[in-house]
Amino acid sequence: MAVRSLRVLVDNVSSDPRLGAEHGWSVWIDAGEAGCLLWDTGQTGLVAQNAAACGIDPTSARAIALSHGHYDHSGGLATLLDAGYAGPVHGHPDVWRQRYSRRDANTYRSAGMNDGRLPNGLPEFVPLRDAQTLAPGITFVTDIPRRPGNFTATANLFRDTAGHEPDRVPDDAFLVIDAPGGKLALLGCCHAGLANSLEAAKDACGIKRFQTVVGGLHLIGAPESAMAETVDALTRFGVTRLYAGHCTGQAGLDYLREHFQGDFTPTGAGLEIVP
Repeated sequence: MAVRSLRVLVDNVSSDPRLGAEHGWSVWIDAGEAGCLLWDTGQTGLVAQNAAACGIDPTSARAIALSHGHYDHSGGLATLLDAGYAGPVHGHPDVWRQRYSRRDANTYRSAGMNDGRLPNGLPEFVPLRDAQTLAPGITFVTDIPRRPGNFTATANLFRDTAGHEPDRVPDDAFLVIDAPGGKLALLGCCHAGLANSLEAAKDACGIKRFQTVVGGLHLIGAPESAMAETVDALTRFGVTRLYAGHCTGQAGLDYLREHFQGDFTPTGAGLEIVP
């Protein structure tokens, strides 16, 4: 069963004057007869406000799925639970791990969701590993192998406040979606790197080509070699449509606009994508 449309509810910028923006990411997935799902929840309760402006009730989702446990993808959960969402929340079991980002040599900030943002927990958490079906036509892919030499976006991420235990973000996940025009990869932050992510879909699901890639590519502060690797992965997997935003960064967006040979669109809150 093919997904009908995607609607960006939260992003770093807004494409619709009715919608607010924040450093975060959330996408509403209309899967037709299979119902609707919410991919990530942004950083705050803005997800509910923006959804309402789009005529969407996020508490009606058949499920919420988290791309990983960082605050800018999970922070809106508390608002949705307070608003009445009582369905399942899917994610890698490591979304609950304590995690921190290093701001400077001696300053670490909590970057996770297990820090009091969800004081009452979740009504139903469904842990997912490797590649599992989330809904008809939608596969959740996680535990992404990190191939030697490939770019990963995990610099300055730790599991302690002393900087002794790096956080490789093993819970990083993305969705493989069946769409009318071909396969679509819906990303979160792509901490595993796009090359590793698409190769994981190839290994786990046998997918050799994607028509569309949507989401954050985490190229903020990345070297040009990482940007070139990203374009190479898009080319190798036959991607013809790219919608990039959130953590891609302005330099990353500029590079992709210049070097990606397919159709390129920066994302923003309110953007509707018809696969």
